[in-house]
Amino acid sequence: MAEDIHGIAGASGQTALVKDGGLQVNPRTDFEQAVLDGRAFAWAGLTKDATAHDTVLGLENNSSTDVLKIHKMIITSDLAGQAQVFTTSGITMAGTTAVVGVNLNRASGRAANATAYTDETGNTEQGSSYAGKVLTRVVADTVPTEIMFDGAIALATDHMVGVDLTSGSTAGATVTIIGWFEPQ
Repeated sequence: MAEDIHGIAGASGQTALVKDGGLQVNPRTDFEQAVLDGRAFAWAGLTKDATAHDTVLGLENNSSTDVLKIHKMIITSDLAGQAQVFTTSGITMAGTTAVVGVNLNRASGRAANATAYTDETGNTEQGSSYAGKVLTRVVADTVPTEIMFDGAIALATDHMVGVDLTSGSTAGATVTIIGWFEPQ
């Protein structure tokens, strides 16, 4: 049977591919669409000589109109131990170095409406035995640990997510958080 392939132009000027009488589609994930729209960002932090239970990177949503959804985290430490991923709200973010979100659509001029710090000190999660703990993951010595959330962590205004390392580090710990803003 010969294939019948042709395009149909839509009102926007885009062409849809029709093959054997069926519309061909390539669905996008919410994250992929956010990248295209300029709503996806990465926050990468390096904390050297982190003390045990220090928050290596904390990220707070400052947008009153968008939810900040976490796509994934990449965590590395020079010491084996556990990473505690937690959420909290209503804190005053503080830390060693401010981390600016990098827009993953490099053609977009949109800035991230969020606050992030390395060695974040405004939260008290370790003192409350991590009441807002989302998960604990074993981190191997110098081996990057990637944790996929695909939007399962959704931060409303004034809510934050952080990563603490139970064993700290001697030469460096890194956390990268990748996420996108979704209109409420």
